[in-house]
Amino acid sequence: MADASIQAPNFGFDAPTVADEQAAMREIISHLLPKKEEDVRMVAAALKTHGPKFESAFLEWATPYGRYKAKGLWAKVKPDPDAMTEVIERQVIAANDKYQIFGPVEIKALSPIEWAIKGVLPRRGVSMIFGPSGSGKSFVALNMIYAIAEGSEFFGRLAKQAPILYVGLEGQAGIKNRIIAMERAQGRPMPEFMRVLLTNAFSITNPQQVEKLAKECPQGCIVVIDTLNQAAPNADENSSKDMGLILAGAKRLAELVEGNCVLIHHSGKNAQAGERGHSSLRAALDCSIEVSRNDDRRSWKVAKAKDGKDGEEHAFRLEIVEVGMDEDGDAVTSCVVVPDESPVAPGAKPMNKLQKLGMESFREACRTSGGMDEQGNFTGLHRELWRPVFYRMYADAPSDDARRTAFNRVLKDLVKRQELTEQDNVYRLAGLAAQLVEACIAKVIQKGRPGQSEQANEREQQPNTFAPGYRTNRTHTL
Repeated sequence: MADASIQAPNFGFDAPTVADEQAAMREIISHLLPKKEEDVRMVAAALKTHGPKFESAFLEWATPYGRYKAKGLWAKVKPDPDAMTEVIERQVIAANDKYQIFGPVEIKALSPIEWAIKGVLPRRGVSMIFGPSGSGKSFVALNMIYAIAEGSEFFGRLAKQAPILYVGLEGQAGIKNRIIAMERAQGRPMPEFMRVLLTNAFSITNPQQVEKLAKECPQGCIVVIDTLNQAAPNADENSSKDMGLILAGAKRLAELVEGNCVLIHHSGKNAQAGERGHSSLRAALDCSIEVSRNDDRRSWKVAKAKDGKDGEEHAFRLEIVEVGMDEDGDAVTSCVVVPDESPVAPGAKPMNKLQKLGMESFREACRTSGGMDEQGNFTGLHRELWRPVFYRMYADAPSDDARRTAFNRVLKDLVKRQELTEQDNVYRLAGLAAQLVEACIAKVIQKGRPGQSEQANEREQQPNTFAPGYRTNRTHTL
């Protein structure tokens, strides 16, 4: 049953003929007006990039301007692949300025944004799900489109039912297993509103293939392209020109189906910098969803939402599901996304350089200045005994002011991360292993202070200067 459910129609992505390309170009330039000489010249420059095959289409289009003059322009102009982009932008902006001017009454009467998943994914536009390899972004995408196809919920958010086309361009055997895993985990077959296309012959930068794909989709369809890299294999993602072609194809597909084109993409080398490729990519998106992984903990968040809330993280885990056996009798498995409501462990996010220095200086200061009670138990470290050790270890700080600022910030960070606790300016370890570690610290203190262990039960009754509750009369400029 599972194999049959993921069969997709034959999209017939044959290599386009010259006649196909000429017809497609006539359709594209028919939306432009050949009124100004500069516009006519730039369209000629763009079409001439492809040689003489679009000359007849250009001359037909330029007839209102003057066929003879247009022929002269074609002969003189130099090829420029980016020229038509400027014409399109200029004429579209002019049309918007002329026809889309609203007053206060009209603005309030506009329809609110329609959501495929409320607060997460809009019904229309160009969106992206991105993350590093192994983060689980394709699993998140599948979970998301299942919810849309069923009209159910995605992480507690209502999804409005819409048709789905999942275009799998890589790892096709894996896609089959993911579908079977979803069916078994949910106890029901793949939704009727969902279809899967498995191919390696679709290019989002090819207008003919985009139109053929759109013709197979019902109106309002959510089309998921997995992945952007495979949909534009010869494109330079860091090139503004190539990224412009990718975005033009995605926007055209979304317009034709009156729905959303969702691109699945990889993070860059620096995951903190976002999705891979030219900066124009994020700027053009209506929605961007980031999937991340820190060891075994995964999460997703809306990184960009033009008309919604972004930044809130949602933890999930990948649960293994057995989907069959191979020819050797070994289990074949895949995964499904399951919301993870377990609390975040203290320090789940790696510490930065200064935070690591803070913990190192804390341990160092504890050896020489940590507080002890009469029974030989560690009672904490006062910030003013910690401070000089941190200053000394932060030797490459540009100034004393920089050391003071860094010290104050690190103290706050370590408490916020639940690495340490603080009471009355006295700091102690936090977490499940704190008691054991502090017992070790106490032994180190005793060994480092002559007579400390022998005198532990014979000390004079005196207040512990660095125990919680003790306040010093000294004041410090922080």
